Amino acid sequence: MREVKILEEKYCGVWGHLWEVYIQKKKPELYNLLVEKGELEEYLTGYQLAYSNRAEKIAEKLAAERGVNAQLYENDSLEWILATEKIQEEVHDTLEKEIQQ
Repeated sequence: MREVKILEEKYCGVWGHLWEVYIQKKKPELYNLLVEKGELEEYLTGYQLAYSNRAEKIAEKLAAERGVNAQLYENDSLEWILATEKIQEEVHDTLEKEIQQ
């Protein structure tokens, strides 16, 4: 009798998920190998961590360049919120495009 593996899907964060979609489409052999070996979650977690660190550094750089800081928050918290959200959106779009290339 053949053993059937039941995959328990785990969410590995936004960057891990985007990387998973990428390798499913562009590198299906790698994806299948990782699934078969039970190493997919660890692989995606590594990408999640790496891209989270990159996203944080990019966001910090953009915030510094644009003056999105504690002083802005004290003077105009709504403007700080809007600027922070715009930066996060830009970072997400940039890294998403990078992953999809």
